[in-house]
Amino acid sequence: MLRKILPTLLAILSLLIIWQLISLWVGFPAIFPSLPDLFKNIAALLTSDHFFSQLSATVLRGLVGFGISFIVAFVAATTAAFSAFWKTFFQPVIVVIRSIPVISLVLIALLWFAPSNLPVFIALLTMLPILYQNILSGLEQTDKRLVEMATVFGKSKAEIFRLVHLPSARKIIFAGVSTAMGFGWRAIIIGEVLAQPLQGIGTSMKQAQSYINVSELIAWTVVAIGVSYLFEFLIKGLEKLKTNTHLNIKYKKTQLFEIKEIKITNLIKRFNNLHVLNSYNQSFKSTTINCLKSPSGSGKTTLLRVISGLEEADGGSVKMKDNYSIAYSFQDVRLLPWLTVEENIFFGMNAEKSESHKLLFELLEAFELTYHADKFPHELSGGQQQRVGLIRALAAQSDVLLLDEPLTGLDDELKIKIISLVSEWIVNHKPLVLWATHENITSKNIEIKEFSL
Repeated sequence: MLRKILPTLLAILSLLIIWQLISLWVGFPAIFPSLPDLFKNIAALLTSDHFFSQLSATVLRGLVGFGISFIVAFVAATTAAFSAFWKTFFQPVIVVIRSIPVISLVLIALLWFAPSNLPVFIALLTMLPILYQNILSGLEQTDKRLVEMATVFGKSKAEIFRLVHLPSARKIIFAGVSTAMGFGWRAIIIGEVLAQPLQGIGTSMKQAQSYINVSELIAWTVVAIGVSYLFEFLIKGLEKLKTNTHLNIKYKKTQLFEIKEIKITNLIKRFNNLHVLNSYNQSFKSTTINCLKSPSGSGKTTLLRVISGLEEADGGSVKMKDNYSIAYSFQDVRLLPWLTVEENIFFGMNAEKSESHKLLFELLEAFELTYHADKFPHELSGGQQQRVGLIRALAAQSDVLLLDEPLTGLDDELKIKIISLVSEWIVNHKPLVLWATHENITSKNIEIKEFSL
């Protein structure tokens, strides 16, 4: 603990020593007070009758200005993040606001607003561009693969925004809040100095300057710095709070005794001039494990993405019942970094609450991950992350189970064990399975039917 705060303490001590040395060199306490005089004036200010009323007036203006600017920036940035039209629309507006000199804002605002409202207006326009840009950048940097994962597992747009976009943008948003509060706090005080409302730190500083009371002026400056530091401390504290990851698990009963079928007719999918799937025809049923085995680049992943709805076909059709739920074990790791292993698995579940914890425990134990339930993805090896993604797909208990190279990064012994576990799961829960792999899949429990593209 001491190691962390020692540099800060030394920096503060150095500043105090420099201050005292300059005070001794100047030799005029009325112009540049010594440290004892300064501390005395700060103590007198803090115990004065008008201190809290002056301070609270400024803080209230700052909070009002920040609150309005954050709401406007959040709505505008969220709209712009999901609409190219509105992003283009808002861009020149933000550039204009950001480019206006503060002094111009002050002079104009003096004509438009009452003295008590002018600081709020200046702070609002000072903070708005910073907040807008940071919120927009944070939302735009959300990993699109995580959005695809959430979409496949049936999350609504509102749930994806709350559970994926916002946690992903959290760090950048808080950085913007911290920067905006710093600039906004100074803008509030500048506005008070110029507008002279009845109460406020800026008003008190201007009065001290008018009476050439340097000690009081500096004392108010120290108070302003202290409040700014307090806001910074509170923002960092809020940033460390755990994101609300409450999941509304929707129970959907898998049709265990129904033979599920996907019928693909003349399916065409191309990327630019490259035809990945060219008039592909096939039917898949839940009575077997449908194993897609073909060379890399032949279209296995593309086919799974079209079936899951992540890619739109350029021709042909994919027919299955509208009420089929889909789960996907992706070839690449798509775990939410801010959720634990347990929470990542719950993310895709379609089980009743009473059953979900039992199911989770059984799967973690079977896949040798019991002691990793409370860990975050970055604390796991690549193979462990891959297993968590596979568990999430199984735990969803979906009608259609898409497995894209789910054994990547696992040793041979573990591959054999997991193939057995997955095939047993398929027998018990009867989903329609499409398994894209380079591995030789064998099972004693269910027939393996191989298809090539």
